[in-house]
Amino acid sequence: MRWFPLALLLGAFLADAQNTPLPAANTDSGQKVRIEGTILSLNGDLVRKATVRLQGTGGQPGQPTSYIETTDSAGKFIFDDVAPGRYTLSAEKPGFVTARYGARPNGLGGTPLDLTGRTEMKDLQVKLTPQGVIAGRVVDKDGDPVVSVQVQAMRFAYTGGRKQLQPAGGTTTNDLGEYRLISLAPGRYYISATDNRRAIQGFIQERPGRAGTVPEGNITTFYPNGADVSAAVAVDVAAGAEMRGTDIRLLQGKVYTVRGKTVNASGAPPSGFLQLIRKDSGGNLPAILNGGGSSQVRPDGTFEFRGILQGTYVLQLAQVNSVNGNPAADLTGRMEVTVGDSDIDNLELPLVPHPEIMGTVTLEDGDIASLVKPAQKTPGVAAAGNAVRPQPGRLALTLFQTENGFGIAVTAQVKEDGTFQFSSVGLGRYALNVNSLPQGTYLKSARFAGQDAIKGFIDTTSGTGGTLELVLSSKSADIAGSVQNDKGEAQSGVMVTLWPKIPDSNPIGGVRPAMTDPSGGFQFKGLAPGDYYVAAWEDLDLGLVQSVDFLSHFTSEATAVTLSESSHESRDVKLVPADKIASEVAKLQ
Repeated sequence: MRWFPLALLLGAFLADAQNTPLPAANTDSGQKVRIEGTILSLNGDLVRKATVRLQGTGGQPGQPTSYIETTDSAGKFIFDDVAPGRYTLSAEKPGFVTARYGARPNGLGGTPLDLTGRTEMKDLQVKLTPQGVIAGRVVDKDGDPVVSVQVQAMRFAYTGGRKQLQPAGGTTTNDLGEYRLISLAPGRYYISATDNRRAIQGFIQERPGRAGTVPEGNITTFYPNGADVSAAVAVDVAAGAEMRGTDIRLLQGKVYTVRGKTVNASGAPPSGFLQLIRKDSGGNLPAILNGGGSSQVRPDGTFEFRGILQGTYVLQLAQVNSVNGNPAADLTGRMEVTVGDSDIDNLELPLVPHPEIMGTVTLEDGDIASLVKPAQKTPGVAAAGNAVRPQPGRLALTLFQTENGFGIAVTAQVKEDGTFQFSSVGLGRYALNVNSLPQGTYLKSARFAGQDAIKGFIDTTSGTGGTLELVLSSKSADIAGSVQNDKGEAQSGVMVTLWPKIPDSNPIGGVRPAMTDPSGGFQFKGLAPGDYYVAAWEDLDLGLVQSVDFLSHFTSEATAVTLSESSHESRDVKLVPADKIASEVAKLQ
């Protein structure tokens, strides 16, 4: 079980949808590709010693998934002997913001490189933006420096169509209370400081005479001295600018203590950690920065959270190391906790075995074994420490549980016989995503405990698991097209989205993204029959791409298409202009 900020989790969801495996390139001749280019700064200066990465998005078994080179004294790079396929090109160097080839001004995407059928690609350019820096000190109410404070640079973005502050960089204060936020792209930032010295608790013992709640404590404070973003002063950062003197004086507020113990049928307490996550995230502030914490479970099963603000939280067992000395204990627990104007004592968190979710994947019109191949490791870049990807056609399933700005992802690999089993599934409601669908297939049906798991959720709140049955069909549809401006010019690196007229229940409602290639072309594969909209965007925040509610305001500008099984449709799509997008964004809260 893995925990993620929800914006990242949904971003990964979109990325998986975008990286549809491409048809296999013919590499029998051993033909390789040579790529040449230059890395420049915004003012046109050549950038030497920049790291250039060529990352594959669906390569061949036995071929490298990524390549790394360094620019020479003239800012040039060369990749020799690159396997045909589809890649993204990026560059980075200390003092600059990482950039992708063909990225839009809003930083979205980048133009993919399709090397199929080529022998070389020349004159590529990537421009690096000098980093912005924000620096200052964090002090307490008396003006004394505070050590180990978490300082975040945050920008307004959108998650599921909701405007919210999202972290864009972070650091901690040193022994002088100083901090320095680096690698910031140009833009407007809000700086928050959170005193996390009590964030991980459990074995702290109160001294005699000091037991009980701490009536006041340092609370999350926005530069220069605001309790929330409405009282904050924004910091505008230009390319290459260093904003000094951004000092924060921590506010104090009433804080409370939550104490309790874990309870399970065996009577033996677990060894592990609990997390208390803010449910009512308090306006624009991400829940992870708004008054929760972590606590280690003591040997007697008790736990304690201190410095907790008023609000509603989810208390969840995040990690179990052992129970009664036995490793890999299969326990989970989750409950809602409301903190009012007093401490909470004697709270009991029931622990139960993880719900068992297992099932099968079948192919409606064939043998699933022909699609689910044994995992084959492909050589990666050892120096980068990248995990090796499974070959295309290796099915995996993911369950997503979202909790107001924070999410949990649980994965399962599909075996050659089509069976799978999830481990460490917690209590809650999950949406299903199928990763790496084989070429030409789509998910026709998914049922859990007799209920539709495509339009509905997989609910384990009661602690009960069940059987998940998935049926794939090899009669998927696809749609291809191109994007041009009003002058008929191809638009590369443009975000194109496809979404169903009747949204799915998963976190992004069935939205599929794609970036146009250098010729302005796009393609969506592996689609189920149904009615869809397709639109291209001159400038759209990634978080709004995830919102079907927001996209529904553009049905008149979008292109409608109806797909049947095995159909192949072609549509040319016009750009939705930035001013039209901006007018709808202005209506959002």
